[in-house]
Amino acid sequence: MNIILKDNMFELQFKYRPIIVDRIKQIEGRKYDAIRKIWKVPASKRVELERLAYQIRQIEPVTWGGDQSAHSREEEKTYDLPVLRPLDRPHGLKITPYPYQLEGIQRGLEFKRFMNTDEPGLGKANPLYSLISSPSGWIKMGDIKVGDTIFAKDGSIQTVDAIYPQGFQKTYRVEMSDGSYSDCNLEHLWCVRDQNRRRRGKGWTVKTLQELINQGLTNETNEKRANSGRKPSLKWEIPVCEPVQYRRTDFFIDPYIMGSLIGDGSLTGTSISMSLPEEKYGIVKYIRSILPEDYQIKKAIRKGDLRFGISRISKRNDNEYHQEISRYGLNISSPTKFIPSDYLQGDIEQRRMLLAGLMDTDGSCIKNRTTFHTTSLRLANDVKELVQSLGGISIVRAYNRTIEEKGIEYQVNIRTNFNPFFAVPYKYNAWKLNKAFRVTRYIKSVNFIGIYEQQCIKVSAPDSLYLTNDFIVTHNTLQSIATINIANAFPCLVICPSSLKINWEREWHKFTDKKAMVLSDKVRDTWPFFWQTGMYQVFIVNYESLKKYFVQRIKKSEGWTLRDVEFRQSIGLFKSVIIDESHRCKSSSTQQAKFCKGICKGKEYIIELTGTPVVNKPKDLVPQLSILDRMDDFGGYKNFVDRFCSGPNEASNLKELNYLLWTHCMFRREKSLVLKDLPDKVRQVLTCEITNRKEYKDAESDLISYLQKYKNADDEKIARAMRGEVMVRINILRQVAARGKVKEVIEFVKDFRENGQKIILFCSLHEVVDQLKKHFPTAVSVTGRDSAEEKQAAVDSFQKNPKTDIIICSIKAAGVGLTLTSSSNVAFVEFPWTYADCCQCEDRAHRIGQKNSVTVYYFLGKGTIDGKIYRIIQTKKSIANAVTGSTEAIEENIVDMIANIFNSNDNEEDEEAF
Repeated sequence: MNIILKDNMFELQFKYRPIIVDRIKQIEGRKYDAIRKIWKVPASKRVELERLAYQIRQIEPVTWGGDQSAHSREEEKTYDLPVLRPLDRPHGLKITPYPYQLEGIQRGLEFKRFMNTDEPGLGKANPLYSLISSPSGWIKMGDIKVGDTIFAKDGSIQTVDAIYPQGFQKTYRVEMSDGSYSDCNLEHLWCVRDQNRRRRGKGWTVKTLQELINQGLTNETNEKRANSGRKPSLKWEIPVCEPVQYRRTDFFIDPYIMGSLIGDGSLTGTSISMSLPEEKYGIVKYIRSILPEDYQIKKAIRKGDLRFGISRISKRNDNEYHQEISRYGLNISSPTKFIPSDYLQGDIEQRRMLLAGLMDTDGSCIKNRTTFHTTSLRLANDVKELVQSLGGISIVRAYNRTIEEKGIEYQVNIRTNFNPFFAVPYKYNAWKLNKAFRVTRYIKSVNFIGIYEQQCIKVSAPDSLYLTNDFIVTHNTLQSIATINIANAFPCLVICPSSLKINWEREWHKFTDKKAMVLSDKVRDTWPFFWQTGMYQVFIVNYESLKKYFVQRIKKSEGWTLRDVEFRQSIGLFKSVIIDESHRCKSSSTQQAKFCKGICKGKEYIIELTGTPVVNKPKDLVPQLSILDRMDDFGGYKNFVDRFCSGPNEASNLKELNYLLWTHCMFRREKSLVLKDLPDKVRQVLTCEITNRKEYKDAESDLISYLQKYKNADDEKIARAMRGEVMVRINILRQVAARGKVKEVIEFVKDFRENGQKIILFCSLHEVVDQLKKHFPTAVSVTGRDSAEEKQAAVDSFQKNPKTDIIICSIKAAGVGLTLTSSSNVAFVEFPWTYADCCQCEDRAHRIGQKNSVTVYYFLGKGTIDGKIYRIIQTKKSIANAVTGSTEAIEENIVDMIANIFNSNDNEEDEEAF
């Protein structure tokens, strides 16, 4: 790009790039000369133009010419920004970060007191058709939504925190040594280790699929192995999942009995029986011990065969075992047998006993080779899935035994870390844990299979690993808190906006072994005890509470300075401080800037996080640099102001300033300029405290009482009439939660304004709209109370006026039809009842013409109905649009589904999931 100053206008000449044009359009007063095909920017907007030049430097070299003033000549100087080095020591985290993150960690350890202004990284992708393992069974990657629960590597249930659509990409099938496979792109991250890492106990590392291919999928073959004709050994081992933790299910037929019946049962007639030889009588004994009181297992001779039938002791004709077999569709012959899907999703003990029943009847163990035999291909694959869900590996092979007049037999070779047999002594005793052949999986081959639409997900598992087809462990995006962890600079204090406290707490738990505590009145004076006893290493506080927890007294009531503040001695305990959204301290006259500086004094590690590294007025950096104790690196306060804050715009020598920042205390990598493929849409859940907890509890108690009456209604007409009222009371509860979230939403939006970003806010209640407009009087709105002309004027202002940075939208009035692409940030204070309506609202920003990644924030009140409803919306996407809170008749199954969210299990789960 060549920039020339002519007649009080900068003329910009460059090769067309959409991303650069989009940035220019954000400068007020810019215009395009269609005849000369150049852009013009007013000379008064030099600061904005310098910022643009800095932002695009990685993709478009910039030269300044035409204006030969001293200032212009100064700007023609070039400054080589420091190159970040890779991390030179172990990262100590639960998962290996990306290379650019490792470089940032290294730079942070070198700086110790610095500003980290990185934009969030992106994840890597699986095709939308990939199957992901979840507590409710297999779900397609394309159907996964934020808030869904899926299984992690350790078998635990984890929450999907964010989704990153990746568009259409080249897709490769990664086949494992046991025949299982997973489809992904070349940038997908795999958790792997080779024989050297395994032998030296170095643990797992993370590599892209492209890196694995480049380094080869097999080890070098020695001469002896080559001469023997054996294939090269596979190089990359991937972790095998721990048993997945499905919830316990109440089955009428015990899993062991079901496994035995599927294995050796005759199920096609009017009775249920098994043909068992004498050496398998242990099966009969165990089944007899677990049958219900009114049932028995008796032997009988049928056509010369000894059989054992399950029947009632009483003379009643209804055999519930036979009814259950028929209900599952298992009254079929051997070649078509299968395992019912809900039995494949029992808890760990239930699935182990199901496998034991199958193996005791149709399994074998010869020379420690453990095999299940069947003539049903479907059953063979079901057994394979069952074994894999228990942390084992299995391979299905077919054998043609027509010569033996036995047809096609399928054998499932299995390997587990536990004995799969149970009640047959000769089988149980024959099995031994084979230490020479561990339960392992290796990558066998990689083949291109086509171009498919893909997306990646971020999960709440500490290592970000989740389970795909065949329970293969894959990796996902990670944002680590690494510098403090490696430096062991504990205890650590995190200062952040109130709306982010809970999220910070979870981040520490996800990626380190350190425990974090959000400070509250309960521990106002006792929190140091939790550090001294080793119970917590990280303490989290919001800006507004700094005085409450860390200030002993202020000597003056008015006009006080930092010298007048007497801090509590407990601040001396902290070895490090992290300040999130540090631009809140840009004014040295504010209380929070003074308190932050006092708390940070003398600390070895201070990390500031902000989204505005290049500011309109460099003087705003002074308080933040003072907190870091970095002003001497810029020649002191007077030199900083004289050098970088002169001129009519109070901004000068910005290239030099950026160079000094990068050299002494700052780094930043922008995803929009570094990454080739931006995600279309990213959804994030923000859990916040509500300010009206008592009001909420009262409304919740009222709802629960009414739900109990509804559940106890034995007359269908009465129940039908009550359903509408159920929805009315649920909506009242949602409204109470919405009002309680407004305070933290306001703080969140303030940070967006500080970062110079526009945002779209969606809500329903007029009361919420009014509170937001009261705090942001320059915001425009599109609600049911606005006329058509007022709505259009609001949209036009938001789209065209750079100073109109907030638009408050009613879900009903603005959920469809509008184009609001001047912002790529959408936030739901309240959210609709249906997934489709959520997407409609999101798509006001995610439309043709939007070049940026759209980030969508969902505010959920902690411990409220928000989390429960959000999960229903995301998992039950077909929920009826009729759920509007009216007293009209509503489908029974919808109301029951919503009513059931108040059972105790869901209440416990919501606290973790959100």
